[in-house]
Amino acid sequence: RDGDKSRLLGKGVLKAVSNVNNLIAPKLIGMDVTEQVKIDKKMVEELDGSKNEWGWSKSKLGANAILAVSMAVCRAGAAASAMPLYQYIAKISGKPTDKFVMPVPSFNVINGGS
Repeated sequence: RDGDKSRLLGKGVLKAVSNVNNLIAPKLIGMDVTEQVKIDKKMVEELDGSKNEWGWSKSKLGANAILAVSMAVCRAGAAASAMPLYQYIAKISGKPTDKFVMPVPSFNVINGGS
């Protein structure tokens, strides 16, 4: 977040937008949108490169910017492959794309207790 308390109580994302427009986009333009892993690795490891004790921290460019671009690339990859997004995500995840099952919600309707 921007941290500017005078604008959206410091929760603005102008810095993330600037990072996408000025740092991320110029390096990704021309890459194949169907190469999701390659693009994500480029953003996280090459362009950002920040690490902490748990791994890649995305603290230089910010998770807001990196996630937004990754999601846009995924949608573009699905469109380029002429597939619905859910099917494309299954494909790039190595899951079967021929049989999908809707999840069954499970919740408690009647609750006992004091």
